[in-house]
Amino acid sequence: MDLRSEFLEPFRIESKLGFRRRLIHYFLLHLARIIFWFIPFEVHGKNNLTVEGVPTLLTSNHLSHLDSVFTAVAAFPVKRAIRFTGAAEFMKKMMFRWTKYELAFPVGRGLEERDRFIRNTLTLLKNNETVGIYPEGGRSKTGKFQFEKIKVGAGWIAKLAGPNTKVIPVFVFGTNNIIPFGRFFRLNFNAKVKIYFGPPLNLDRYYNLPNSIETSQRITNEIVKGIITEGRKCFEDLANHTHKS
Repeated sequence: MDLRSEFLEPFRIESKLGFRRRLIHYFLLHLARIIFWFIPFEVHGKNNLTVEGVPTLLTSNHLSHLDSVFTAVAAFPVKRAIRFTGAAEFMKKMMFRWTKYELAFPVGRGLEERDRFIRNTLTLLKNNETVGIYPEGGRSKTGKFQFEKIKVGAGWIAKLAGPNTKVIPVFVFGTNNIIPFGRFFRLNFNAKVKIYFGPPLNLDRYYNLPNSIETSQRITNEIVKGIITEGRKCFEDLANHTHKS
């Protein structure tokens, strides 16, 4: 059995969303849009998003618990349902149970849970869904990109999903200023938030290479480059705005 077949073996995940869950998701999404109306919020590169029904992997930097919510609002209505990953221990807490209606699915720790995460993501992509993941594996405490914590899982998924899946880099700015790390109840609604969607990455040269850690690492490097490129656009825009002011 090859690696791709092994990871596509059947396992338990709710890949088809029920009417009730989808309805609550849309309600929360529109509620978030109303709340975010009061926050300086910009979306760039929305035309780079693929249409609904095309398997898409959104790969983003990670600053805050709000990253997934802001990205979902920014992508709407082009992408109506994005399945984000979330830390299992975080999603089990009572105050965060609502994240299942954000269409999140849990990611645990350890080798077995890593494999489950890859299988979950591949199943969703096989069903033509859009999945959002964070290659850093966790939120940044400093707001800076955590190069030392980059995981090759994003590269594995992109390789095994194949060329039909569009891999789009995303850069998130400012969500950590709304909820500073470790200070959940000290909200700052004056923070400026920006979401940048990059063009789909061209990974064609990697699909004929062996399924290996080396190949996954090379693809992950391409993904990181894409995220950093969008980040540069963000800071260039901020610098230009400051200069004009």
